[in-house]
Amino acid sequence: MSTSKASVSASSESIPADEAAQIAAVVDLTDKQLQHRYATKLPFLRGVHAKDHGCVEATFSVGMDIPPEYRVGLFAQPGRQFPATIRFSNAAPLVRPDSLLRDNPGAPGAKLIEHGSRGMAVKVHGVGGARLVRDSEDTQDFLMINQPVFAFANAEDYKALSEAIVLSQPIDPEETPTSFFARLKSPDPKIRARTAATAGIIGCIKSNSVPPLPPPHAFQPPPLSPLDNRYFSAAPFSFGEGWVAKFGAKPVAPASGDLGNAVSDKDYLRTALNKRLTADQIVFEFQVQRRSVETLDIENDIENACTLWDESTHPFVTVATITIPPQDINAPTRVAACEALAFSPWHGLAEHRPLGSINRLRRAVYEKSAALRGCPVVPPSHDPDGGLSGDAIPEPSSPS
Repeated sequence: MSTSKASVSASSESIPADEAAQIAAVVDLTDKQLQHRYATKLPFLRGVHAKDHGCVEATFSVGMDIPPEYRVGLFAQPGRQFPATIRFSNAAPLVRPDSLLRDNPGAPGAKLIEHGSRGMAVKVHGVGGARLVRDSEDTQDFLMINQPVFAFANAEDYKALSEAIVLSQPIDPEETPTSFFARLKSPDPKIRARTAATAGIIGCIKSNSVPPLPPPHAFQPPPLSPLDNRYFSAAPFSFGEGWVAKFGAKPVAPASGDLGNAVSDKDYLRTALNKRLTADQIVFEFQVQRRSVETLDIENDIENACTLWDESTHPFVTVATITIPPQDINAPTRVAACEALAFSPWHGLAEHRPLGSINRLRRAVYEKSAALRGCPVVPPSHDPDGGLSGDAIPEPSSPS
């Protein structure tokens, strides 16, 4: 990442002078990607997280015994409860089977299972307070994935990825960004190091192995359902004066075991989610991994979204619970409302301002994605019997 003429802001960021141009380029490239994918076969879908496993209604409850130092923003009032909407998804840009069966080059006739990153986007309704974005809906959105780091460090790298995707689109139906990894031979050692980190993270995301099997190991075992993994914000956020944080959600009673033949169902995660929610109430602990500004290396800990914060040094602390009651995720009104939702880390309170290059990029890119999908926002409502809280007007037809 270029640091020439960078300025360190009061919110603990280091913003390269050329980043605004990089973000504008990514927005233009995102438009090209989505026009190529969907202009002749409406509706437009999200730039990433295109395939959902289902949306659910939930209750977000701030802990009664939350430590005083964590009573910030959404968590300021112990015991307060909010209605919430959650969208579970694959992080991939294309709608395809939840896990891919690839030919095993080392064993003819055998198959390798290639997994992907999964998403949990939480929209907490009716939060009030000073908003990050004027005229945004009255929510606090938490966008999380089932690994503790992002695969791409900053806007510069995401621009290179977007260019590689657009380059691949005319000839590659899977839009494989192979040319991105030519950066492993860059004369710039920082670019080489970030690209190598990206390659390693992608290897972990796709992996089916966990210790003691040889690396690359998956960040956690592939889930039997979307309810069975931890999820992480990966990118950092402000958390009161002098503090920053990453967010996470941890299932209280996750199921575990071998996926077996489940992956032969291209939609096995939706199938499993629906089965679990026909009878069971599901609870997640919502957690905060907090750090003081003084402990931060701004370039690595804030501006590089591939950087892992060590849990042994900076543990996650439970500050709230998410309770998901039994419900029908396949009700027609639920399915339509799910696709119409728009999420952004910039839909939220000023106390939880997104930090770092990837978060600054996400604001503009998500706005472009939502606009192409035709997602105006209407005031939130809580309707557990059909639609979803904060429904957008249904599309004629963002990464979330």
